[in-house]
Amino acid sequence: MRSGIALALVFGQLFPVGLRADDWPAYGGPRGNHVSMEKGLRTDWDDDEPQRLWSLDVGLGYSSVVEVGGRAYTQGYANAKNTLLCVEASSGKILWKHQYPCEKADKYFPGGSRGTPAIRDGTLYLNSHQGDFYALDAETGKILWAKNLPKDFGGRRPTWGYSGSPLVTDGKVILETGSEKGSVIALDAETGNLKWRAGSHGAAYASPLQRAGPEGEFMVFNEYGLVFHRLSDGSELRKYQHRTRFGINAAQPLDMGASVLISSAYGKGAALVDVGRSRPKALWESESFSCQMASLVRFDSFAFGIHGQTGGREDQSSLFCLEIAKGKKRWEKKGFGLATVILVADKLVILSDRGELVLASANPFKFEELASFQALPGKTNWTPPTYANGRMHCKGSQGKWVCLEMGSSRQGDPDAGGG
Repeated sequence: MRSGIALALVFGQLFPVGLRADDWPAYGGPRGNHVSMEKGLRTDWDDDEPQRLWSLDVGLGYSSVVEVGGRAYTQGYANAKNTLLCVEASSGKILWKHQYPCEKADKYFPGGSRGTPAIRDGTLYLNSHQGDFYALDAETGKILWAKNLPKDFGGRRPTWGYSGSPLVTDGKVILETGSEKGSVIALDAETGNLKWRAGSHGAAYASPLQRAGPEGEFMVFNEYGLVFHRLSDGSELRKYQHRTRFGINAAQPLDMGASVLISSAYGKGAALVDVGRSRPKALWESESFSCQMASLVRFDSFAFGIHGQTGGREDQSSLFCLEIAKGKKRWEKKGFGLATVILVADKLVILSDRGELVLASANPFKFEELASFQALPGKTNWTPPTYANGRMHCKGSQGKWVCLEMGSSRQGDPDAGGG
């Protein structure tokens, strides 16, 4: 199961030609599935602690971190503004900032920034929870063009604001507006001109994803459920209803080609959906795997995720291992709260909601902890970590951004860390 052949096959699916395996250019990494096949993650820490390369206070919120070409980017909220920062990834030196007015929007949670930027071909694309959208030069921070989703496209903000990040592919920027007359739009990546608009469903909180299976397709996990579109013109191809209370579909779908695994909280749970038909149907459904915010990650035929939701019972949340085809729980482990999970090669990286960073094996038979450290202060830390070029970026809800050296062989070797 953990053979070099299996890992090589996964690696080939994850990183398209021309994309450096050691960069993390968008929410969820190179393919939006919270997986990195980068080599060199150190797990034999014993009594050591990772070296803290640097830390910054960047403001309130839940925007994740991206790293491309030796630069790292994220945004935070303070003094009625969101601030996007570009820093030197090795030192934390601030290279430029972009600020814009924005509401805190703290409805039943601390509030602050939501969306994570995406970088493609030297341009950074960023959406705010109010719907201000910017295309900026990733090197200088210069605004190339800007839009406002409610004003320019009739967008309807979801209850907790726009949280999904843009999908940038095929010269297009794909965004959810939630408009009844084009709930999904494609903008020209260079000019911002509208190329097409499609759909009528309300926006939710996940990000559009390009399909791992059929070419020319992408999917959105919106207020209605799972909807598939043609990339060229936005045509709606098929859909699967998965409605939750409050319209909260936030965890990223897990695309396996012929099937897609989705999960939500608030009484809905998970479903493995057969999407290789004109009318998708569930192969199984279960409330035992209810992921409110943290996305599932896949290793071989197993998925790992966090079951639980906010509302006073966060301490009852659990990390679980799921046998995907059978919908069977292999094990669970409490103690992480509403954590987030990414996969680095065959290792789970878990960031608890109290800021503890835990490394574990992606072992389907038992929970096997390898190391743990206190990375962040505070609570409600719901932002997934980012691993790029041997650096682990952890960002807390109150604005602490910490960069840890966790690559066992990156220093002094320019090729170490790449797959």
